[in-house]
Amino acid sequence: MRLPASTRMPDLPTSRAAPRKVSFIKSEGFLRVRIKKGIVDELTFQDLALLEKIDGNTVVESFGSRINSSFFDAANMLGTLKQKGLIEFKSSFPGPSEVEITPKGKNLMALAEGKSKQEIDKLDEMILGTIANGYKEPKHLQEKINLRASDLAFHLKRLVVQNYASFVFRSGRIEFSLTEEGFGKAGYPAPASEEDVLKDGEEVADIIGTRAVPMEGLPQVPRQGAQVAQPGKLDKETMRRAKMEYYAGFLPRYILTGALILILVALAAYLYMKR
Repeated sequence: MRLPASTRMPDLPTSRAAPRKVSFIKSEGFLRVRIKKGIVDELTFQDLALLEKIDGNTVVESFGSRINSSFFDAANMLGTLKQKGLIEFKSSFPGPSEVEITPKGKNLMALAEGKSKQEIDKLDEMILGTIANGYKEPKHLQEKINLRASDLAFHLKRLVVQNYASFVFRSGRIEFSLTEEGFGKAGYPAPASEEDVLKDGEEVADIIGTRAVPMEGLPQVPRQGAQVAQPGKLDKETMRRAKMEYYAGFLPRYILTGALILILVALAAYLYMKR
């Protein structure tokens, strides 16, 4: 039965959600896509360093040679980047597995590149001083300074780009070292040159009076081919007497030791017979 028009349910308006647009944010002279906060919080300097090693010809099988690490260490690090959504693998059986940076990874690299152009601040100087004191790995720096991993990653990137520090991959790890500019920025004196070391040594020698002076009045060293007087040789009789005098010096000690042993043996025999 058809209901009257007055009792029908009104038609509900239908609406379709508009597609989401990617918003761009202008920040310090470069454009970057908005990145989720959780991804940035999980970022480490190792992630940035690995992304810089990836290009259009990167494959999983040979990536270890690029970072001075074994195949298993390289595969493990690439797997971490894959879990964070920074790279993707392209497998073409039976060929090698290619590695490609995702848009998310490229955005993070652009963000780090922009921050690396900022001026050095007090925190950067603290990081340089910590590296100078022997904390070479990022995880040790993070524990010492108590800084979030992502913030430390951006500061380390800045120090490397501005030539205050450098790093190397070694067996799945990253180790930092300072440049001459980095030591100066950290408040340490720059390494002295060889000329400065020699000059300082001469000044110290002058102060303590041990500087070498010309040895005047001493006999000159004979020229090559000149005859040199040979020292006199000892005859057999003289050598025999010298040996006898040498051993005679130990004779009283041997006699005293032998007498003491005889006394102890006699005393032990007397006590045994007395029982």
